[in-house]
Amino acid sequence: MQSEGYDVPLLKLVPAATLADSLIIRRYHTGERIFEQSDPTTGLWFVMDGRVAVERVGADGNVTTTGVWIAGDIVGIAGLWDRSGYPASARALSNPTVMGWIARDVVMRLHQEVAQFGLEISRLLSERLRFIQESVSSRQGRPIVNQVASVLHTLSLRMGDSIGLTHEDLAHIIGTHRETVSRALQELTREGIVNSRHGAIEIVNPEKLQDWSTTANK
Repeated sequence: MQSEGYDVPLLKLVPAATLADSLIIRRYHTGERIFEQSDPTTGLWFVMDGRVAVERVGADGNVTTTGVWIAGDIVGIAGLWDRSGYPASARALSNPTVMGWIARDVVMRLHQEVAQFGLEISRLLSERLRFIQESVSSRQGRPIVNQVASVLHTLSLRMGDSIGLTHEDLAHIIGTHRETVSRALQELTREGIVNSRHGAIEIVNPEKLQDWSTTANK
């Protein structure tokens, strides 16, 4: 199936004939699973439209959201190289969420035969690693309210001023309890930084949010 109408930079580097033969489009509703942790990595996923949370269940049973990805992003790449299972599950966050999928053997061939495709994969992986490292370092050892501000600031740079996440989603990203995140959001609301409503958080004052994301609250 063709990808007309969707803006996915990596797919623009795939030869048209290969794309027509290989790309499968699937649609999901909010909350639906796209793939499960430990399932075999059979191919590479592309977010065509909507939002996706990637979530890992630890040995203690706690869920950690390792990323929230939007249109144009790739998902499920970690196990492509060594044929291991998905290290985390993927869940649709919007209705609809539209995903593209290309089988592993096709992706491996493209990586070897289309130089620009291989370079873009490497760039995306480097960008993602840097994003994760910066996100972790900016939150370590800081008050929860500043950690929430840091996560919201980072997400707003990619998703805009309306962030479609629940308090539970944010708690999974930070690695804390929903009630703790709710209290932090109440404080940010009192400060005129955000408006929190069911299933979404609106950034009211981006400049002040950035300030709270980099410094400790008073």
